[in-house]
Amino acid sequence: MSLVPTLAQADAVLFIHPTLVLFEGNERSATISLSNRGDATGTFEMSWSDMTMTPEGGLVKLEGPAAWSIQPYVRYSPRRVTLAPLESQVIRIAVRRGVDVPEGEYYSHFRVLTLNSEDPLAAEAEADEPNVEGVTIEARSAVAIPIVWRNSHDSSSASIESVRIDRDTNQLSVDVLRHGQVSVRGFLHVFETAADGSRSSLAQPVPLVIYPNLDARTMTVELNDGVMAGNLKGGTEVYYSTDLEISDTSIVIDSYPIDP
Repeated sequence: MSLVPTLAQADAVLFIHPTLVLFEGNERSATISLSNRGDATGTFEMSWSDMTMTPEGGLVKLEGPAAWSIQPYVRYSPRRVTLAPLESQVIRIAVRRGVDVPEGEYYSHFRVLTLNSEDPLAAEAEADEPNVEGVTIEARSAVAIPIVWRNSHDSSSASIESVRIDRDTNQLSVDVLRHGQVSVRGFLHVFETAADGSRSSLAQPVPLVIYPNLDARTMTVELNDGVMAGNLKGGTEVYYSTDLEISDTSIVIDSYPIDP
């Protein structure tokens, strides 16, 4: 009887960057980089998917094209690539010039599927956090990133309407209202300002995304270990900013003082 050694399965591992493509103003072209960081050759196929956002922040795939779909107004190439380990490919995507469409924000998700999967049920993941460096997806899976065209004179704007303290869970519930025609993408921060003007962070930044199909969302912010919701003092504020890090040069779009 002969023995055949069992070898570890080699996989293609897809890395995609960026995790958001946003066309604004006169911008009409962009690139997406695909890299195979696995130890096997992988074949990847690109396609479109239209999704809508739930009030809880989830993304639900629609059966047909949405009224806000960007698909009729963009083109991209190539549509399928085969990448050896450590090999990369640039996908070029562009808004068609001369397109006359009603003002508003148009968006769809750009889906990259690994075709050399042995599992017919590919697990999907959506990368929809602003300013994320990239996302790594292993073989037998797919990733979808948002492609957004702001064909509008509106700028992204939101306001914090209220903040509620939950002492039992040590969390804050933050109601955020979106303004205008376009989506909101940024972060919520919680800071305490001392009498001497020094400022300390009381929570990790929470990514905030509101699609145009929603007017508002309620966000949950968990306070840092050792920070008790029942002990919050005057001078504590929730900030909404497009910046992941808050400094003296950061643009704070809105803030809301917490009344303990």
